[in-house]
Amino acid sequence: MAVTVIATVGAPNANSYLTVAEADTYFESRLNSTAWTTASAGDKDIAAVMATRTLDHWIDWDGDKADLIENQALRWPRHSVYYRDGESIDNDIIPVFLKEITAELAMYLLAVDITAEPDTKGFSELTAGPLKLVIDKEDRDSTTAIPDFIKAMIEPYGRIRSRTGSGTKDLIRS
Repeated sequence: MAVTVIATVGAPNANSYLTVAEADTYFESRLNSTAWTTASAGDKDIAAVMATRTLDHWIDWDGDKADLIENQALRWPRHSVYYRDGESIDNDIIPVFLKEITAELAMYLLAVDITAEPDTKGFSELTAGPLKLVIDKEDRDSTTAIPDFIKAMIEPYGRIRSRTGSGTKDLIRS
């Protein structure tokens, strides 16, 4: 069965923060977007829905859901959230920055299988003759499926959940 993108703001059956047409428009002005532009329509739909699901799972967004009675399926729209310049974000919209974040993550998901285990899982170092490779713990046990450049886009509006669920972590490595 094909996935249908439902990007109606605040809807009880919404499953994406943006439409495929909005993502197509976004990628028209972005370099290195071949993973998106060459994907099939069905794969784009799946990527948009999976990106939204991933964001809603991993990010503790600032503010509160606009509809606290749980009529809205997704975690946006929200109230008590502010743009970087301090202006309040309307609680009846999906802001442009979130559409861009969702588009970026959707394209990333088309290129990378985030459900696959890392090749170095279980290793802390590898030695082959005189060569020794020490594996960065962050690289073999990633906190999330969200790459650093997308984390930087999210940082002004929320915090990432820890893998164990015992709190949140900063989005940017120090």
